[in-house]
Amino acid sequence: MTPLALNASRVLADPKAPAWAADTARWARDELGSPVPALGRPGTLCPYMPKALREERVELLECPLPGLSAADLTTHLKRAAREFAEEAGRLEPAEALLSCRIVVYTALAVPDRVLTEVRRRVKPLLLAQGLTTGEFFPENDDRSVRNATVPIARSPWPALVLRHSTPHDRIFLADQPELYRLFREAGPGVAATAA
Repeated sequence: MTPLALNASRVLADPKAPAWAADTARWARDELGSPVPALGRPGTLCPYMPKALREERVELLECPLPGLSAADLTTHLKRAAREFAEEAGRLEPAEALLSCRIVVYTALAVPDRVLTEVRRRVKPLLLAQGLTTGEFFPENDDRSVRNATVPIARSPWPALVLRHSTPHDRIFLADQPELYRLFREAGPGVAATAA
């Protein structure tokens, strides 16, 4: 399967964009790219998202296949990560820092169990390469490390996001010793000072 990759910024301006893409692009802009005062810090939920959207660095990729197992989705995500790393490897560090690929699973029936399992399988491999991923879905109950009352990973469609790791990721990995070790050994994929 070679799915069509869509640019989130262009999707936001396209009234004929598919629903999954339009919903995901609006989520990236309006939720990830907006301030959340309850976090107790200034700025947006994802500090890179507003600039990433302005510079057209957010890619949307649909995985529309129903009935895929965690093993199938793991294989698919590894391929998407490999392609993302190859493309981002040709960029300047400041561009690579802003680049992300949002893989949207439009036919996934039970996203919580499946995506969490896929992320669990793939994240160690990605961290060792200077990449990372997180899972997002409508009922995701992951909470902010700054304020445990704030859910931070709810999206309109089930998705896994691929991006370079940054020094900031140590905050999210501090309570996961094995992942933190891999992150420290590999180092961040892109220095956060490039933004």
